[in-house]
Amino acid sequence: MKTIDATHALQKGFAILLLALAVFALLSVFPAVGTADEPAFPDGSGGGLIAFYSGRGGNNSIYLMNADGTAQTRLTDASADDSCPAISPDGRSIVFLSDRGGAQDIYVMDSDGQNVRQLTDTPEPKEQPSWAGGSDILFVKDYASYTEIWIMNIDGTGQTRLTAGGYRDERPTLSPDGSTILFMSNRDGNYEIYTMDRDGSNQTRLTSSPEHKIFPVWSPDGEQIAYSVNSMGNRRAVIHVMNADGSSDTALTAADGRNENPCWSPDGSQIVFQSERDGNFEIYFMNFDGSVQTRLTNSPGWDGWASWGIR
Repeated sequence: MKTIDATHALQKGFAILLLALAVFALLSVFPAVGTADEPAFPDGSGGGLIAFYSGRGGNNSIYLMNADGTAQTRLTDASADDSCPAISPDGRSIVFLSDRGGAQDIYVMDSDGQNVRQLTDTPEPKEQPSWAGGSDILFVKDYASYTEIWIMNIDGTGQTRLTAGGYRDERPTLSPDGSTILFMSNRDGNYEIYTMDRDGSNQTRLTSSPEHKIFPVWSPDGEQIAYSVNSMGNRRAVIHVMNADGSSDTALTAADGRNENPCWSPDGSQIVFQSERDGNFEIYFMNFDGSVQTRLTNSPGWDGWASWGIR
C-alpha cells in the first residue's frame, strides 16, 4: 500500500507541475492587457514610448517618456520652437514641426533625438504631421484663412495636395489598413469629422452636431475613432469614442476643463490625452473605456500632443 500511495503522490505532483507549465506558457503567449480596474503594460518596459512636446524648458521642445510617465527625456534643445511629434509605426523615427529655419517646417529625427533632417521648405507654415504607414507623411499647409491637407514621401519629395476649397481641413491620420484618411473640417460651419480615400477622393462626413469635433484618430484595429468634442465658448472639451462609421458614440471623460488630443496605445487597450483639469495642460492616460484616468506629467509648462509608439 505504501508503494501504491507513493506512486499516486508522484503522479499527482507531476500533473500539477505540467499544469503550472501550461499556464505559464499561455500567459507568455497571451500577455495581459489593461482592464477596467487597473491599466497594465505587459512588456515590462512601460508599454512602449510616448513622445510629446512641452514648454517647461522656456521654449517648446520634443520630449520622450515611458508610457507610465517615467524617464522623461528632452530630445530637442533648439532656440526655436519644436512641436507636434509623431512616432513612426516602427518606433525608430519621430516627425515634428520646427521654426528653427525661419518658417514652420517639418523635420524628422531618430527616436533618440539624433540625425535631424528637414523635409519641407516652403513659405507657408506646415502643421500636424502624421505617418501614413511607413512610406508617406500626411501634413497640413496653412494659408492663413484656410488650410489644406497634403501627403509626401518620407524624404519630403512628391508633395501632393489632397483637399482644396478654401476651408480649414486639418489633422489627417491614415487608417491602419492604409486605405482611408480621417480628418476634421469646418467646411459645413463647425468642425466635423470626415473621411476620404488615400488619394483625396470620396470625401465623406461622419458626424453632425452643434459642437466642434476635433483631433480624430483611428484605433489600431481601425474599428473605432477617438476624438474630442469641443465647446469653444465655455472652455470645455470631452474625449469621445465611436465606431468607424460614426455610430455608438460614447463620452470617456467628464466635462472638467478641456480634454483633447487622444492617441491610442499600440495595442488599443489605453488612450493617452492632454487635459487642463488640474490648471494647465498635462498628459494623462486611461483605459479604452475611460476608466483609471492617470496623470503622467507635472510641470509648470504646457505638456501635450502625445504620440504613443512601440519601443
